[in-house]
Amino acid sequence: MPAEPKDWVEQSRKKGPSPLGTSIFVGLRAADAVLQFSILQRGWGSQIIESLGGTVVPFATPRDPALAYFGLGPYPAIISALALGASMKHVAYTVGISEQEMTPKFSLVVGAFNTVVNTLNTMLSIWTFTSAAPQLATQSASIQDVVTSSPTLMLGLGLYTVGIVTELASEVDRQRFKRKPENKGKPYGGGLWSWATNINYGGYTLWRAGYAVSAAGYFWGAAVGAFFFYDFASRAIPSLDRYCTEKYGEQWTDIKKRVPYKLLPFIY
Repeated sequence: MPAEPKDWVEQSRKKGPSPLGTSIFVGLRAADAVLQFSILQRGWGSQIIESLGGTVVPFATPRDPALAYFGLGPYPAIISALALGASMKHVAYTVGISEQEMTPKFSLVVGAFNTVVNTLNTMLSIWTFTSAAPQLATQSASIQDVVTSSPTLMLGLGLYTVGIVTELASEVDRQRFKRKPENKGKPYGGGLWSWATNINYGGYTLWRAGYAVSAAGYFWGAAVGAFFFYDFASRAIPSLDRYCTEKYGEQWTDIKKRVPYKLLPFIY
């Protein structure tokens, strides 16, 4: 039987500085936040949709001075903020937490992928056929009123917040463990990691699904969540499990016995 090719999860375990790859990734993620804002604020998305024969949601002029300054109504401001939050999380992790090498190719692929997914969310959020914008989004209302008027938006923002906080908090927690000399060569199974062996992936899945729900409702959110769930469960997690088994042996086996869930507590 031919040897199974290693995927990017295993290849990315190598530690070391990578200024070029890191700069590319940080630059792409920062540029993505600007792009999503511009699609909404400059009307680029509306122009594309209308040129294809579609119609866009007639968002009201913002009454809040801060939103008026940026030229965004409450709902578009929320969608833009979700993209900004994702970019800030990725930049914070890359600059302040990650110790793995990032090749230029890896940075380009992952950066471009995130931009494609975020752009889909932004475009779907303004297309009348798919947008999750509540009725108040077309009236002069506050962000709070727009959010509380929509169970869909409240669910989406809730999933996004829980997911992105879980992902970032778990990574910070693991970093603190790894940096202690007495923990050198040991896998971590405490804190949030005692809930699932890949809780950071679970957090990512949740916030991606929440972002999609906020932009285009339940069906799009379910599709996006299912995509990442399947990708992690079928590719990333098995690959990482092989890596940890080879590196940590019985220590990793003991953690898996103690932590029965791989991605999301009580689900998988």
